[in-house]
Amino acid sequence: MARLAFWVKVLAPLGLLLLLVGLWLNWTLARPVGQVAIYGEVQYTDLEKLQSRSLPWLDDAFWRVDLKGLKASLEQDPWLREVLVRRVWPDQIRLELIERVPWAHWNESHLIDEQGKGFNPGFVYSKELGRHIYSKKDTLAEAVKFWQDLDVLLQKSDLKLTELRHEQRGAWQLELNASIRVLVGRDNITSRINRFLWAWQHWLASEASNLASVDLRYPNGLSVAWQKSSLIHLKE
Repeated sequence: MARLAFWVKVLAPLGLLLLLVGLWLNWTLARPVGQVAIYGEVQYTDLEKLQSRSLPWLDDAFWRVDLKGLKASLEQDPWLREVLVRRVWPDQIRLELIERVPWAHWNESHLIDEQGKGFNPGFVYSKELGRHIYSKKDTLAEAVKFWQDLDVLLQKSDLKLTELRHEQRGAWQLELNASIRVLVGRDNITSRINRFLWAWQHWLASEASNLASVDLRYPNGLSVAWQKSSLIHLKE
């Protein structure tokens, strides 16, 4: 009897402790989400759609919220480049929104962000970015890389690349200073660009206001088309 009384004294508090822990765990695991904290500056993200996408995932106990599913759902918004989601004790879900920064126009209605990723903004984006790229989806990365490399070369000659076209058969076409069309073609790109830069530095720069287009698709030379007003002036 003494031994039994001893074990009762030892196990009773332990059992009570385990019961209390179990009740606490049950209450904790069943605790609903009490707060959603949103961080990050957003300008174009549709917050109403963001809320509607969030609600089904948050209608669960705090510790059972599917963070990966919530993240994937929120990142369906075209303007969100990334959403960081985490739990904060005791009942807060923290969302950090990282919005895309438009870098260039892509085709007629899409945009390219600063990471070179194309996306559909979901509305008419009227702000002029000074950069237009026309290409197929599967060649966009190549077009962005070509733009970045070419832009560095052109800046040394005080030229600004304002439009780049990658045509269906692989030919490249440029627009410089928002007015001069340059036909590069698809072969010997580097040598043709260098030929143009040489001609620009030695001759074409002085005639920039009269230039309409430059065709580099020749083995060893180039051709120039002048603006109509310049042709009229020459005739006079």
